[in-house]
Amino acid sequence: MIKALAVCLTFFAIYSFSMITTHSEKPQYFAYDTNWESVQSYKVPQWFKDAKLGIFVDWGIYNVPKIKTPYYARLMDFDSVQYNANGKVINNAPHPLHNFHVQTYGPTAKYEDFIPLYTAQYFNADDWARAFKASGAKYVISVAEHHDGFAMYNSQHTDFNSLNMGPKRDLTQELIQATKKQNLKVGLSSHFAFNWNFHTSNSDQQKANQKLDLASQYPSQAVSQTFIDHWWGRTKDIIDQYEPDVMWFDFYMNKNEFKPYHEKLALYYYNKGIDWNREVVLQSQDKYSNALPKGTNVMNFNYSKVKEIKEEKWQANIPLVKYMDYETGEGKHKKTRRVIEDFVDIISKNGNALLHIFPNADGTIPDQQIQVLEEVGVWMNINQKAIYGATTWVTYGKGTMTTYKGAFSKQFNLNYSTQDSYRFTKNNNKLYVFLMNNSEDGVLEVTDLGNEDNELNIRHINLLGTEEEVEWKQTEKGLSIFISKNRPSKYARVYEIEFENQIVLK
Repeated sequence: MIKALAVCLTFFAIYSFSMITTHSEKPQYFAYDTNWESVQSYKVPQWFKDAKLGIFVDWGIYNVPKIKTPYYARLMDFDSVQYNANGKVINNAPHPLHNFHVQTYGPTAKYEDFIPLYTAQYFNADDWARAFKASGAKYVISVAEHHDGFAMYNSQHTDFNSLNMGPKRDLTQELIQATKKQNLKVGLSSHFAFNWNFHTSNSDQQKANQKLDLASQYPSQAVSQTFIDHWWGRTKDIIDQYEPDVMWFDFYMNKNEFKPYHEKLALYYYNKGIDWNREVVLQSQDKYSNALPKGTNVMNFNYSKVKEIKEEKWQANIPLVKYMDYETGEGKHKKTRRVIEDFVDIISKNGNALLHIFPNADGTIPDQQIQVLEEVGVWMNINQKAIYGATTWVTYGKGTMTTYKGAFSKQFNLNYSTQDSYRFTKNNNKLYVFLMNNSEDGVLEVTDLGNEDNELNIRHINLLGTEEEVEWKQTEKGLSIFISKNRPSKYARVYEIEFENQIVLK
């Protein structure tokens, strides 16, 4: 018995050591050392590569006023001069949002006056999680704390949080628990670094936020060590309490004062992931610069996209509503067709997409956004073989997109309208072609699929979601797919292509 036990223990020790030294797509059970070289060994988890679609929940006190923007507390104080994020004067005039605030709520109204109105009384985390699951998303990232410093969780570092005021609930914990019940990965975002020069007045809200007047009233002032220590404490608090699969960080971390903490953050979070026996994803924002070295995290492109296939995995937000007009308070909702087309363009270039939603302060999600989530979910279900687990091909496709940067511009709802716009993915040795317009007939000319050298001879083409035989013709110059009026949905069609001899697609 003792001998058998010794054999078992020896086997366990050998097995454990092999797990510690394994470098693969599976969880890497070794502790990251105290340097960037160690973190460079990080591999983006397969679950994240396969997921393709996530949700980003953007809400807080700033959802109370008619103009819903995380920058409300900052812009309302621009009563005579306006600063950019680097503290430079960009306009010697009041900001339109300041004028809106004064005209709507009065000259003495403060940002903290919105706190009692942030009730979340109708917030039902289970309803939200079911809606996210139905959309086809595989992970959900919610705001833990935005630039205003209001913690949407049980913060150990500030009383300015959702348990002590406003909803008086741990909204983060509720959503995480509901999300996990739907077998979705969970993520949290921190935007707190920019809190340093976010406020331009010494408000009561600032004092409630930090108990100490840590943040600068002067945007050009260097970030103090006291503030950075406070930021670091809050960051560790989020990670330790909620154990997120994804940690998403906004801009301003690229400031020189934060750079000594970049390595510390990556090491702390990735080693926590090992402790939890989970593969985690650290994300940074693309604004100004990628704060963390390439290969150590996943870069998020905020409301923007890329022109070509990127070798490394990346991510982009697709906003379902444009931030409200600073003068009228009116928002512009994104059409489902454009959401899907943006999503397809992103995944064809090795990206993941986040459907960026803006809930109401009462805890409901606007009907227009729910409708988009539902319609995206139906389309995703029809075409899932071309999405989940799919990878890029040698080219993303053909046809220009309407915007690479500034998705909140006038191009917010323009379509991929040309007949020859298409995108590729591949999965299980099959190639998928996404038709990026909703034509009811005509011919899709796929010039990338000519059979001049007989390497890409096509056996069969199927339109996902139908049993209909697809009419097609392949020549040396390319593939012609004859578009029929039969369609499984009113959004992008997806054609599944099988080749002769089961060739291995590169």
